[in-house]
Amino acid sequence: MPDICVVHLVRKKNGMEPFCRFIESYLNNSAGVDHDLLILYKGFYRKVDIVPYEELLKDIPHTLLRLADFGFDLRPYFIAAKKHDSKYICFLNSFSVILSKDWLLKFYQHINQPGVGLVGATGSWGSIRPGQAAKRELPWHRKLVRKWLGPYFGRYFELFPNCHIRTNGFIIARDNMLKIRRGIILAKMHAWILESGKNSITKQVEQMGLRPVVVGKDGRGYDKCEWNVSNTFWQGAQDNLLVSDNQTRKFDLADLKWRRKWELFAWGKVES
Repeated sequence: MPDICVVHLVRKKNGMEPFCRFIESYLNNSAGVDHDLLILYKGFYRKVDIVPYEELLKDIPHTLLRLADFGFDLRPYFIAAKKHDSKYICFLNSFSVILSKDWLLKFYQHINQPGVGLVGATGSWGSIRPGQAAKRELPWHRKLVRKWLGPYFGRYFELFPNCHIRTNGFIIARDNMLKIRRGIILAKMHAWILESGKNSITKQVEQMGLRPVVVGKDGRGYDKCEWNVSNTFWQGAQDNLLVSDNQTRKFDLADLKWRRKWELFAWGKVES
């Protein structure tokens, strides 16, 4: 059995277009290392509904698992970790597009480094908690929302900088994934808490004495103090992205005003 299982989530409600983009990128970019492929079909309640997807996979060795459409991305990831016993598991969400050859090898080389416990294609310093260090003028209604919700968000989220690996694409040792305390995942807020809250996957990995790392298309591993200069998530041309997703594509398509706002949110300053 290979050391790595690649888990790709497919949501029925997204239609086939994101899946087609992922498969095209998977076929056009060799992984660089042997692996299993597990497809998670989320929200496909009838077997017949997966037939068009399986047709695209007919020449690609893989296994599949059908799941109910709740728990956002993270609940299915934990189910997959229990079902598959590879040493490492690489999770790619439904909007993932691979951008580089040897992409999985680049993940693998860093997760194998001593002291590294979590490797992502992207990370962020951003926090949805009011009071982010990068201040900017807000309209009155946004100020009221921040005032009302501040204590609630403060209970679950750190102030900026709030370093976390984004869960759109990451690799982790299966044993460590199964140690993560995840709680209930029913609402979007629960998913945000697990991704970027005070007890996020990243912070729980750090509590294990291990480091989170972002890996770029260049194959270099970036420690969290370097994420803002990695040219990956919401910065510059994002030309060092190893795996893109809907949020990185949104940034690519946005005008300069919105790009600056999102860069400010993620990194606390905007380069001139």
